[in-house]
Amino acid sequence: MSFTKTQIYNLAMSALLLGKEFSNADTDTSNEARNLNKFYDIALQSTLQDLDLDSLSQPITLELIETLPDDHIWTYAYKYPSNCAYLRRLESGAVTDTKSTHIAKRVGLHEGQKVIFTDEVQAVAECIPKDAPLEAFSPMAALAVAYKLAFLSAPLIVGKGAKSLRKEIQNDYVISKAEAQETDKMENFNYEADWVRSEYVEARLS
Repeated sequence: MSFTKTQIYNLAMSALLLGKEFSNADTDTSNEARNLNKFYDIALQSTLQDLDLDSLSQPITLELIETLPDDHIWTYAYKYPSNCAYLRRLESGAVTDTKSTHIAKRVGLHEGQKVIFTDEVQAVAECIPKDAPLEAFSPMAALAVAYKLAFLSAPLIVGKGAKSLRKEIQNDYVISKAEAQETDKMENFNYEADWVRSEYVEARLS
């Protein structure tokens, strides 16, 4: 099953216990649609960050801004990808990183812009993109976006009674988030023997 923005809006209205349905979220001019529009981008991106799903991640080759001087703690400063909602890691070639394969990084500011500091040459980031297609969302992931949207917009749409309703919506969000993450975990499971992660074994083999 694939989802659309209009379906997300209708799910949000259901979460707000309202019977109104939209036929097209992008063209609807009702007060409810205008208020949902105010929070849609924030709801989507914050949920993408919170869910952190393998199925929605993609590699992005980073743009080198500067090779830093020798007295700097890091070697390179890369531009933070504009389409990245959440930076998961720098790709190391390992399916799942261990302590020895993890590539160190730090997100910070450099000369007024957001950058990724690292010692990795030609770094590739694994990111959750801001424009992850709704069609790729699982049902519970889509529902999580709708709950987040309903939670944020409740005071403007519902008015009185929003406080108690938001508590219920937040609880529903937590449940849908957990189920979406569990589904994603099962679909993307890769077996790894326990000894692979053993620091004792790694030390003996090094």
